[in-house]
Amino acid sequence: MTTNPRTYPFARASWVAFAPGIESVNVLLLYFIFAPYMVQIVLGGGSDAQATWGVVTAIGGISVALLGPIVGTIADTVGGQKRFLIGFVSLAAGASAALWFASPGIPLEGLVALSLVAILLMIGVELAGVTYSSLLPNLGTAATIGRLSGNAIGFGIMWGLILLGGYIAAFMIGDTPFLGLDRDAQEHNRIAGPIVAVALLVFLQPLLWFTPPTPINRVCLPIGRIVRGVVKDAYHAMRQEPAIARFVIARVIYQDGIGVALTFGSIYAAGLFGWETLELAVFGICILGSAAIGATIGGQIDDRIGAKNTILVALGILVIGLCALLSFEPPAETADGFLSTPTERLFIGVALLLGLGIGPAGGSGRTMMARIAPEGQAGKWFGIMALTGNAVAFTGPALVALVTYLTESERTGMMVAPVIIGLGALIMITVKSDRPLLTAGAVTA
Repeated sequence: MTTNPRTYPFARASWVAFAPGIESVNVLLLYFIFAPYMVQIVLGGGSDAQATWGVVTAIGGISVALLGPIVGTIADTVGGQKRFLIGFVSLAAGASAALWFASPGIPLEGLVALSLVAILLMIGVELAGVTYSSLLPNLGTAATIGRLSGNAIGFGIMWGLILLGGYIAAFMIGDTPFLGLDRDAQEHNRIAGPIVAVALLVFLQPLLWFTPPTPINRVCLPIGRIVRGVVKDAYHAMRQEPAIARFVIARVIYQDGIGVALTFGSIYAAGLFGWETLELAVFGICILGSAAIGATIGGQIDDRIGAKNTILVALGILVIGLCALLSFEPPAETADGFLSTPTERLFIGVALLLGLGIGPAGGSGRTMMARIAPEGQAGKWFGIMALTGNAVAFTGPALVALVTYLTESERTGMMVAPVIIGLGALIMITVKSDRPLLTAGAVTA
C-alpha cells in the first residue's frame, strides 16, 4: 500500500524533511564538533581518551543491536509507528540537550553520567532511524523509493552543510561568539548538543502532521518471547531469506568501513596537517557538499540501474578515494593559514571525490532493503539490519586501534577502512539484483 497524494499531498516531502534532524546528530555531535571536543578536551586526548570514547560507542551499538529487532517487530505488530518515533526522538533530544554540561575538568562521576547520556543519545537516534526507515515502503513504489531515499539523504546532507557553515559563522569566527558564549569554558563547542536537540524536534513536526498514520492493532504482545528470542528469530529469518541475508551481511561490512572513515577521518587529517576545530569544520563542509551531490545523483541512478549497481559504484569510489587520501605525506613546507600548502589543497580535492560515494552507499542501501523485504515485514528487516550492523559496529574502530598500536602508524591503522569497504563490495557482488523488482514496480506504478 502506498500513500495517496490527494489524501496526503505533503507526505513524501514531510518524510524527506525529517532527514536533517538525524543528520544534525551526525554532523555536530558524532563527526566534526562534539566528538573531537569530547576526546581532545574533556577526556584529555591521546590513546586512552580515544579508547574510552570507543567503549562508549560500542556500548551504544550493542544496546541498539539488542533493541532494534525488538522495536521493529513490536512496531510491525501493533502499528502506530509515529508513537514510537516520538518517543525515540524525545529521548535523543533530551540526551543531546544534556551534553551542554560536558565542561572541561568535569569530575569522574560527571564523566560517567555524561557517558550514559551519550549512550542514550545513540540509542534514541538509531531506533528513531529504524522506525523512520520502516515508513518508506508505504510512501512509494519499488520504482520510486530510490529517488525518495536519495532525496532524503541529499537533503539531510545539504542541511548538514548549511548547519556547519552557520555554526562556524556564529561560534568560531570573531572575537565574541553568538549569544556571548565563553570560549574559555568551551561553550562554543558545548552548544552543539542543545542545537541538535532543537533540530530533532523541529524536523519531526512535518512528518507527524503530514504523513499518513499507520493502523494501530489491538493485540496482546508476547514481549517476553520477543526479548528472549530476538537473536534466534533474526538468525532463522536470515536462514529463511538467504538473498536478503547476504545483502544484510554485505551492507553491515561496508557501512562499518564507512563509519571508520567518517569517525577517524577528521582525526587523521588533524594529525596530518595540524588542523584545529575550525579547519575540521570546513573540511566537513567540503565532504558534506560532495556527499549531497552524490546522494541526489545516486537516487536518480538507483531508479534506473537498481540499488545493487548503484551501491557497487559508490563503494568503488570510496575505496579509490580512501587509498588516495592515505597516500599523502605530511607537507614538507611550512606555511600559515588553512589550505596554504599544495598538499592540503590536493587532499581536499581527493576528499571531495570520496564524498561522492558516501550518499549513494547509504541511500541505496535503504532502498535495497525496502524493495526486497517481504510485504509487511519492513520494520522487522530494518531492525535485523540494525541488529547485525550495531553488533559489529565496534569492530572497525577496534581494528583501527589494534593495527595502529601494533604498527605505531596512524596511516596503517586507517587502511582498515578501505579494506573493510572492499570486502563488503566483494560480498555485494554476489547479492541478487533488485532490478527485476524495479522493472515490475515501473510497470505497475
